[in-house]
This record gives sequence, C-alpha cells and structure tokens, in this order.
Amino acid sequence: MKYLFCVVSLMFAVSTIGFAVQKEDFIFFYDFNDEKEGEPPSELWRPTGAGEIAVEDFPSEENKSVRVTDNGSGGGMTLLLDSPIEVGTVSMEFKWFMEESSGSDVEIFYVLNQKCPDDWRGACIAMIPGKDAILEYHDGAWIHAGKIEAGVWHDFKLVMYLDSLKYDFYYDGEEIVKNAAFRGYDGVKGIDKFNVANVGNGGTTFITYFDDIMLYEGTTKPVSVEPVFKLATTWGLIKRARFRPV
Repeated sequence: MKYLFCVVSLMFAVSTIGFAVQKEDFIFFYDFNDEKEGEPPSELWRPTGAGEIAVEDFPSEENKSVRVTDNGSGGGMTLLLDSPIEVGTVSMEFKWFMEESSGSDVEIFYVLNQKCPDDWRGACIAMIPGKDAILEYHDGAWIHAGKIEAGVWHDFKLVMYLDSLKYDFYYDGEEIVKNAAFRGYDGVKGIDKFNVANVGNGGTTFITYFDDIMLYEGTTKPVSVEPVFKLATTWGLIKRARFRPV
C-alpha cells in the first residue's frame, strides 16, 4: 500500500507540472491577480470616464480579471507606451469572456498608434452584439469571423508585422486570417496604444471580462524552461465555466 501511495503521488505531481511565465520576458503582461477587487486596475491602464471598469474575483479569487461594463455610453480602458514599436514582429494575446451584450457594433480590442486621428484604426477586432453575437475583424472592410459563444472564456491572439502593417488573427487557437491590413494607417508607423472594449462611443450595452493581456516579441509566447508546480485547476479546466461564482 505504501508503494501504491508513492506511485499515485508521483502521478499527481507529474500531472501538475507546468512552465512558469516570466513577466520580464514580455513587453507587458497583466493578469490583475495582485489588484484590489472592486476597483479599476491600479497600474498603467486608463479607464474611460463612462461605464464601469473594475477588477473582479473571476473566474476565481486567485485568478482575477477586469470586468468592463458599458451601460450605453461607452466603457473600456487604454494602455499607452512611452514610445512606439515600429519594426519587427510582435504578438498580443488576451483572454475574453462575454456575459451579455446588445446594441450596435462595438470594439473588443484595437491596437494602434497615439498619432492616429481617432481610436478606430490599426489592428481591429470587434463584434456585433446580441443573443447571436458575431465576431468581426477589419481587413479593408469589416469581415465576419463566426458566432461568439457567450458565458465561455475565449483566447485571442494577434501577430502584428510592423514593417508591413499587417496582422494575423487567431481565435480559440484557430487561424482566422493571415496578413490582414491595419485599418486607416496612412503615414503612421508603429504601435503604442492599446484600447480595450468601447473607449469612444455609445449605442451598446455589454458586460465583458478581460484577463492575461500580454504583448511580446516574435510569434511564440515566452515561457521559462524551469518547470514549476501549479494548482490542478488551470485555465484549461476553468475557461469553460459558464457562470460567475456567487
């Protein structure tokens, strides 16, 4: 029996080995786990005046996210870099959960430059809200990318080629488009502005959550080569959760 216990313990240990994410390997990485619940992120994110932006213990107290609520007049947040990244290839990833939505077309995430004349430029991901919400991306025009399942965590990835101002878009691990063109980028170089959700207009209502927002060089997310032990409850297990914890 003692040997059986050792074998079972070893199997459990092996099953919980993962790889540590080193935040210093990223241009930026925000998981919001050290933030105070019920308040806007305290770091460099700038919440809009409209709407409600608050850190929530969701999907769990140990794995927090940012809730963005638009009551019809806008709602989102923006991160600005000190200087633009103008050359090479960089990738943006984030996790996103839609609780409910209604109204007109609305932004999910836009990556652009502070020199752009408005907030609707660059690599643009948006949605048509409602019961049968539709995911969209911009490549010369708005293109539908399929229905969005509400109440489920989704994975987004943008691979941005700054020399050519093109981007690849991946949704839940599936390639949606390659070499889509940055929107309205005439005479502008590089990226230094990151708009989360509806930062500029009204006409939409929604409750969404964002987590693990990261930007890094290249196309492959950096991870440490040193294995670490982690909780058995990982993103892969909880991302399908359909209800917020009470």
